Amino acid sequence: MEELRFILKYVYGLLSHTEEVWTRLTDAECKEGKVDYMLRCYYWPLMGAGALLIFLLHGNGVMLHSKLTYDSPFSIEYAMKGMVSFALSYAAGPTFARLVIQQAFSGMTKITFEKNQMEIFVHYCMSIVMLVDMLCACLPYFTFLSFIGLYVIYILYLGTEHYLQLKTARGYFMTVAFISIYFCPSLIQRLLALFEK
Repeated sequence: MEELRFILKYVYGLLSHTEEVWTRLTDAECKEGKVDYMLRCYYWPLMGAGALLIFLLHGNGVMLHSKLTYDSPFSIEYAMKGMVSFALSYAAGPTFARLVIQQAFSGMTKITFEKNQMEIFVHYCMSIVMLVDMLCACLPYFTFLSFIGLYVIYILYLGTEHYLQLKTARGYFMTVAFISIYFCPSLIQRLLALFEK
């Protein structure tokens, strides 16, 4: 039950009280600001719900083959491919994005961040990309909904100010962070699609 409360609170925070959430995550005494707690109570359950949703929606092949309709018979093969692709992309995506950010940003500016701090930052920002991916999976023919993912720019902006408290090279950091957080999951999904054929 704690996980459900945590998911609802932080999804709500993503959409309305983002500054408060970032500020609360900076508090060292707050258990919600710990990496393992955030992963256990927020990120992994959200990813599990997304994987289950993708399993159900991919089962009739609508997401993989547009000529099929919702009346097509359920296929375990399509369902498993979609679910595994989604789960792996959002399980490996944050680590991949964090490494890209550290190499591209820290290598150029010599500004470093703690590993735990960056993990919380990347996981929390990537959760909005995951939510948008889940929304687009529910409504596959409304492709314009993918532009909602650009909302991650606002989340990044507030996160660099209130959580990372980055003063210098903020624009460069936001560019690198946005590209890596927004595109790493889809890049992993495309790589996995190469092995499906």
